[in-house]
Amino acid sequence: MRWARIGIVGAFLLAAMAAGLAGHSARPEPAAPVAPSAAPDLSATAEIRRSFMEPGVVAVAVTNHGDAPVRVLGVELVTESFAPLGEQAFDAEVPPSVNPRDLMTEYGEARCPDGTASTAAPATALLRVATEDGAVHEVAAALPHPNGTLDRLVREACAAQAVRAAAEVELGALAEAGDGTLAGELAVRPLAGAVLAVTEVRGSVLFELSAGDPVPGPGGEVVVPIGFDASRCSGHAVGDAKQPFGFMVWIAIDGAEPVATPVEVPQTQREDLWAMLDARCDHEG
Repeated sequence: MRWARIGIVGAFLLAAMAAGLAGHSARPEPAAPVAPSAAPDLSATAEIRRSFMEPGVVAVAVTNHGDAPVRVLGVELVTESFAPLGEQAFDAEVPPSVNPRDLMTEYGEARCPDGTASTAAPATALLRVATEDGAVHEVAAALPHPNGTLDRLVREACAAQAVRAAAEVELGALAEAGDGTLAGELAVRPLAGAVLAVTEVRGSVLFELSAGDPVPGPGGEVVVPIGFDASRCSGHAVGDAKQPFGFMVWIAIDGAEPVATPVEVPQTQREDLWAMLDARCDHEG
């Protein structure tokens, strides 16, 4: 009987071992690790979209050459021509297409090694993007060089720097004329003994600006009589205007070629201009 019991116990042990081995062999193998997705194929250009631009902003136009959409999480414009601002956050989908997606990106203070003749150094758009699998990639998209868009922005910014160093521009108080338009004076005062000449003054997308002949003043000051009238009245034009007070004046410094600089419009004059626009547009409508 003892040998019979030993045989029975052995049979149970063998059966248990066989079941354990069977269970082990039936257990699924661990899944192979999934390789991360490749960085997307993106390119970028710098563009100026007149209807939507604000000062200090350039459109980084991103084109997705792949076959799946990507989401742009951040953009940084890297170039020696503008002071760095770091990455700017975005949440913009860029689908596969030959048509780019504009990302309005701020740029820093211009660097002007050659003064108003400075041109743009090579630039790169650093893009932080997420692909459909959730992976995040850093893509360095070199902008075309030479770059006419960045050259223009550098020239304009360096010209404004040159004017700020040589002249003070002030838009004086505005008064209503008999026909409902506004009249005032633009004063340009020299700094550090610069000799100034005002060659042109222009209005904005909403306000027509007329300028009289410059009048010399004391200490080399130049005073320009100016008038403002409504230029466009439609709600679409008024609502979409990003620079309603984007007035420009061209100033020649010490006999050099005139350079353009914005005219700062104080808050009181802004309110006067809006009121005039409302009145003139209602009258014309």
